[in-house]
Amino acid sequence: MRLTVVVAMVALVLPVNGLAEEHRVVSADGAITEIIYAIGAEDQLVAVDTTSRYPAAVGELPKVGYLRALPFEGVLAMSPDVLITTDEAAPDETLDRLSQAGVTIHQLPVARTLEATAERIRGVGDVMGKRQSADQLARDMEQKVAAVIEARAGAPTPRVLFLLAAGSHGVMVAGDNTAAQAMLDALGAENAVEGIEGFKPAGREALLATRPDAIVIAETRPGQFDIADWPELGSLPAWQQGHHVAADSMLLLGFGPRLAEALATISKALPAEAKVSQHDS
Repeated sequence: MRLTVVVAMVALVLPVNGLAEEHRVVSADGAITEIIYAIGAEDQLVAVDTTSRYPAAVGELPKVGYLRALPFEGVLAMSPDVLITTDEAAPDETLDRLSQAGVTIHQLPVARTLEATAERIRGVGDVMGKRQSADQLARDMEQKVAAVIEARAGAPTPRVLFLLAAGSHGVMVAGDNTAAQAMLDALGAENAVEGIEGFKPAGREALLATRPDAIVIAETRPGQFDIADWPELGSLPAWQQGHHVAADSMLLLGFGPRLAEALATISKALPAEAKVSQHDS
């Protein structure tokens, strides 16, 4: 039922024939930008938002701001024909003004499952006039994700502490209704924190009490997390035994075409056997 709804939502906003090559496109979402490059439609891009950091070539494009705080003047200055983004784009005033200025806006549903990620890839393909390439990319991704999940079949359920190192916002713990939780669900892992909604600031003593089997850190910039600043985490058995990983937040949380790589990155940090005694004793 969820997949049907997603398809219907995409169908409401996509043109039948996609874009002509001369269209100027602004992408305001890192995963969408990755998809555009992966399907070979990057020649239509004139600018991206600040969450768009992959592949490396995207660094040559102008930045128009953060997708949840898009500036009207910054986007319009790129003379775009199309803005492609997600339901998370904001503020509404900017989107309304851009639409009134003649910019065609495509807001695709946020993806938090394999099925939704595949549909978003196909949706971007429709918008960019690259449906065939998008279909192939989605199929390849689905096969690779299935292989990663299959490799975890039968493994004990580990408890994972998922953190977001977000620069000036500090280090935050991932709770329910987050992309981090969705990644753990896909791998059959449990969140080591309970009773938290969204991302919340990490309390040092509270982290000690989680006693996870593994620790995953999503960094908004490479090297942003320094364990020397968090001796509490360094004292946990999971850290001392090497069951931890830090990687780019758009890889781990983006639900883009690198979803299989993201799942495999997290999976490598998980112990072969969950150390139940750590959190049941």
